[in-house]
Amino acid sequence: MIGSLALLIIVWAVLVRRPDGASLGIGIASSAFALLMGGILFPHRRRFLPAPVRRPLSFLRFLLSLAVRVTVSTVRTSCLIIFGGEEGRIIALPTRIAAPFGRLLLLNAITLTPSTISLLIDRDLLYIHWLGSREGKAVPSRIKEGIEAEIAALFGEKGVRRDRSG
Repeated sequence: MIGSLALLIIVWAVLVRRPDGASLGIGIASSAFALLMGGILFPHRRRFLPAPVRRPLSFLRFLLSLAVRVTVSTVRTSCLIIFGGEEGRIIALPTRIAAPFGRLLLLNAITLTPSTISLLIDRDLLYIHWLGSREGKAVPSRIKEGIEAEIAALFGEKGVRRDRSG
């Protein structure tokens, strides 16, 4: 709670840019009021650290892997566009990620990867638009599964649905 209060006060001071006592007092009072109201309105909400903070090495591995995927996919997509032979499709792929922040990471990571745009997650299905070759050499499910596995490692077992088929 004290860390959250300090963070809110720092954000207030940066945004206001006035070091006088009145401005700082209003910042402290409004920050404390916001935290108090949050505790009253959301008493059941657990205090937790987000997965990237709990597992920094996994998060760094995810970011590096994403950078490699974006680079390789950019070259591949450029070749498809320059030499022709591309075809766009909307496909639905199942996802195992249950954590809301993990789903947001999955959607954004897929959208950052060239030739794919994530459109929506509806229940356990992820809808993406994929620009691929007509021969079907590149499989969009591999893109999703690779990113999903890294996000699953980042969030651990809590943020991932177990496969019920086997």
